[in-house]
Amino acid sequence: MRTNLKDIIVPIIKTIILLVVLEVITTTIFPNIGLENFRLPFNILIVLYLGLTLETPYLAILIMLVQVFHGFFSVEGWELGTVTGIVICVIVSYLRDTIHFSSWLMTILITQVFQVLWFIVQSVLLYIQLGSLNYILERAVTFFPQSVVIALLSPFFFFILNRFWNDDPKGSLGAGI
Repeated sequence: MRTNLKDIIVPIIKTIILLVVLEVITTTIFPNIGLENFRLPFNILIVLYLGLTLETPYLAILIMLVQVFHGFFSVEGWELGTVTGIVICVIVSYLRDTIHFSSWLMTILITQVFQVLWFIVQSVLLYIQLGSLNYILERAVTFFPQSVVIALLSPFFFFILNRFWNDDPKGSLGAGI
Protein backbone atom coordinates (compact mmCIF):
# COMPACT_ATOMS: atom_id res chain seq x y z
CA MET A 1 0.00 0.00 0.00
CA ARG A 2 1.33 3.39 -0.99
CA THR A 3 0.45 5.83 1.74
CA ASN A 4 3.30 8.29 1.32
CA LEU A 5 2.60 11.06 -1.13
CA LYS A 6 6.28 11.16 -2.14
CA ASP A 7 5.97 7.59 -3.53
CA ILE A 8 3.15 8.71 -5.81
CA ILE A 9 4.24 12.10 -7.19
CA VAL A 10 6.98 11.05 -9.64
CA PRO A 11 5.10 8.04 -11.07
CA ILE A 12 1.88 10.05 -11.60
CA ILE A 13 3.84 12.81 -13.34
CA LYS A 14 5.36 10.21 -15.69
CA THR A 15 1.93 8.68 -16.24
CA ILE A 16 0.34 12.07 -17.02
CA ILE A 17 3.16 12.91 -19.45
CA LEU A 18 2.50 9.59 -21.22
CA LEU A 19 -1.24 10.39 -21.31
CA VAL A 20 -0.60 13.85 -22.76
CA VAL A 21 1.68 12.43 -25.46
CA LEU A 22 -0.90 9.78 -26.37
CA GLU A 23 -3.72 12.35 -26.38
CA VAL A 24 -1.70 14.65 -28.66
CA ILE A 25 -1.16 11.75 -31.04
CA THR A 26 -4.84 10.77 -31.10
CA THR A 27 -6.06 14.36 -31.51
CA THR A 28 -3.55 15.49 -34.15
CA ILE A 29 -2.19 12.53 -36.10
CA PHE A 30 -5.31 10.36 -36.29
CA PRO A 31 -7.47 13.07 -37.93
CA ASN A 32 -4.69 13.80 -40.43
CA ILE A 33 -4.73 10.20 -41.64
CA GLY A 34 -8.51 10.13 -41.98
CA LEU A 35 -9.54 8.80 -38.56
CA GLU A 36 -11.59 11.79 -37.37
CA ASN A 37 -13.94 9.82 -35.12
CA PHE A 38 -11.43 7.26 -33.87
CA ARG A 39 -10.17 8.30 -30.42
CA LEU A 40 -8.44 5.67 -28.34
CA PRO A 41 -9.47 6.03 -24.68
CA PHE A 42 -6.01 5.85 -23.10
CA ASN A 43 -7.41 7.56 -20.01
CA ILE A 44 -9.56 4.48 -19.33
CA LEU A 45 -6.51 2.25 -19.72
CA ILE A 46 -4.56 4.33 -17.20
CA VAL A 47 -7.44 4.46 -14.70
CA LEU A 48 -7.85 0.68 -14.99
CA TYR A 49 -4.15 0.22 -14.36
CA LEU A 50 -4.28 2.46 -11.29
CA GLY A 51 -7.34 0.67 -9.95
CA LEU A 52 -5.92 -2.79 -10.59
CA THR A 53 -2.45 -2.20 -9.15
CA LEU A 54 -2.51 0.58 -6.57
CA GLU A 55 -3.81 0.38 -3.05
CA THR A 56 -3.62 3.95 -1.89
CA PRO A 57 -5.95 6.40 -0.15
CA TYR A 58 -5.10 8.88 -2.94
CA LEU A 59 -6.61 6.76 -5.73
CA ALA A 60 -9.62 9.03 -6.26
CA ILE A 61 -7.35 12.06 -6.58
CA LEU A 62 -5.12 10.21 -9.05
CA ILE A 63 -8.16 9.26 -11.14
CA MET A 64 -9.31 12.88 -11.08
CA LEU A 65 -5.87 14.06 -12.27
CA VAL A 66 -5.92 11.60 -15.17
CA GLN A 67 -9.44 12.69 -16.13
CA VAL A 68 -8.61 16.41 -15.89
CA PHE A 69 -5.65 16.01 -18.25
CA HIS A 70 -7.82 13.90 -20.57
CA GLY A 71 -10.41 16.68 -20.43
CA PHE A 72 -7.93 19.11 -22.01
CA PHE A 73 -8.12 17.03 -25.20
CA SER A 74 -11.76 16.01 -25.13
CA VAL A 75 -15.19 17.54 -25.02
CA GLU A 76 -16.10 15.05 -22.30
CA GLY A 77 -16.29 16.48 -18.83
CA TRP A 78 -13.62 15.32 -16.43
CA GLU A 79 -16.18 14.94 -13.65
CA LEU A 80 -18.18 12.20 -15.39
CA GLY A 81 -15.00 10.21 -16.10
CA THR A 82 -13.83 10.70 -12.53
CA VAL A 83 -17.07 9.39 -11.06
CA THR A 84 -17.08 6.47 -13.51
CA GLY A 85 -13.43 5.69 -12.75
CA ILE A 86 -14.05 5.67 -9.02
CA VAL A 87 -17.06 3.38 -9.41
CA ILE A 88 -14.98 1.00 -11.56
CA CYS A 89 -12.10 1.08 -9.07
CA VAL A 90 -14.48 0.24 -6.21
CA ILE A 91 -15.66 -2.79 -8.19
CA VAL A 92 -12.03 -3.67 -8.98
CA SER A 93 -11.11 -3.47 -5.29
CA TYR A 94 -13.71 -6.15 -4.50
CA LEU A 95 -12.49 -8.38 -7.33
CA ARG A 96 -8.74 -7.72 -7.04
CA ASP A 97 -7.97 -11.02 -5.28
CA THR A 98 -9.78 -13.07 -7.93
CA ILE A 99 -8.16 -11.35 -10.93
CA HIS A 100 -4.93 -12.98 -12.07
CA PHE A 101 -2.86 -11.68 -14.94
CA SER A 102 -1.15 -14.91 -15.84
CA SER A 103 -0.73 -14.06 -19.53
CA TRP A 104 -1.12 -11.29 -22.03
CA LEU A 105 -4.40 -12.88 -23.16
CA MET A 106 -5.87 -12.57 -19.66
CA THR A 107 -4.70 -8.95 -19.50
CA ILE A 108 -6.52 -8.24 -22.78
CA LEU A 109 -9.68 -10.03 -21.66
CA ILE A 110 -9.85 -8.36 -18.24
CA THR A 111 -9.16 -4.94 -19.76
CA GLN A 112 -11.97 -5.44 -22.27
CA VAL A 113 -14.43 -6.55 -19.59
CA PHE A 114 -13.71 -3.49 -17.46
CA GLN A 115 -13.95 -1.18 -20.47
CA VAL A 116 -17.42 -2.53 -21.25
CA LEU A 117 -18.32 -2.03 -17.60
CA TRP A 118 -16.92 1.53 -17.86
CA PHE A 119 -19.16 2.16 -20.88
CA ILE A 120 -22.23 0.83 -19.04
CA VAL A 121 -21.62 2.94 -15.92
CA GLN A 122 -20.93 6.05 -17.97
CA SER A 123 -24.00 5.41 -20.14
CA VAL A 124 -26.22 5.17 -17.06
CA LEU A 125 -24.78 8.44 -15.74
CA LEU A 126 -25.24 10.11 -19.14
CA TYR A 127 -28.80 8.84 -19.39
CA ILE A 128 -29.60 10.28 -15.97
CA GLN A 129 -28.10 13.57 -17.08
CA LEU A 130 -29.53 13.75 -20.63
CA GLY A 131 -32.71 11.69 -20.41
CA SER A 132 -32.14 10.37 -23.94
CA LEU A 133 -30.51 7.30 -25.44
CA ASN A 134 -29.55 8.93 -28.77
CA TYR A 135 -26.10 10.15 -27.72
CA ILE A 136 -25.38 6.91 -25.87
CA LEU A 137 -26.19 4.81 -28.95
CA GLU A 138 -23.96 7.03 -31.11
CA ARG A 139 -21.12 6.57 -28.61
CA ALA A 140 -21.62 2.78 -28.53
CA VAL A 141 -20.92 2.53 -32.26
CA THR A 142 -17.48 4.10 -31.85
CA PHE A 143 -16.66 2.94 -28.31
CA PHE A 144 -16.61 -0.80 -28.89
CA PRO A 145 -14.06 -0.87 -31.78
CA GLN A 146 -11.87 1.58 -29.86
CA SER A 147 -12.11 -0.53 -26.71
CA VAL A 148 -10.97 -3.62 -28.60
CA VAL A 149 -7.88 -1.76 -29.86
CA ILE A 150 -7.13 -0.51 -26.33
CA ALA A 151 -7.57 -4.02 -24.92
CA LEU A 152 -5.11 -5.37 -27.49
CA LEU A 153 -2.59 -2.66 -26.56
CA SER A 154 -3.08 -3.10 -22.81
CA PRO A 155 -0.28 -5.64 -22.10
CA PHE A 156 2.27 -3.31 -23.69
CA PHE A 157 1.02 -0.19 -21.87
CA PHE A 158 0.65 -2.01 -18.56
CA PHE A 159 4.27 -3.12 -18.95
CA ILE A 160 5.31 0.53 -19.42
CA LEU A 161 3.17 1.68 -16.49
CA ASN A 162 4.66 -1.08 -14.32
CA ARG A 163 8.05 0.52 -15.01
CA PHE A 164 6.75 4.01 -14.13
CA TRP A 165 5.24 2.82 -10.88
CA ASN A 166 8.22 0.54 -10.04
CA ASP A 167 6.03 -2.52 -9.74
CA ASP A 168 7.53 -5.96 -10.06
CA PRO A 169 6.71 -7.08 -13.64
CA LYS A 170 6.67 -10.78 -12.68
CA GLY A 171 3.09 -11.93 -12.24
CA SER A 172 1.64 -8.48 -12.74
CA LEU A 173 -0.11 -6.59 -15.51
CA GLY A 174 1.61 -6.91 -18.86
CA ALA A 175 3.72 -9.83 -17.65
CA GLY A 176 3.34 -11.66 -20.94
CA ILE A 177 5.58 -9.17 -22.72
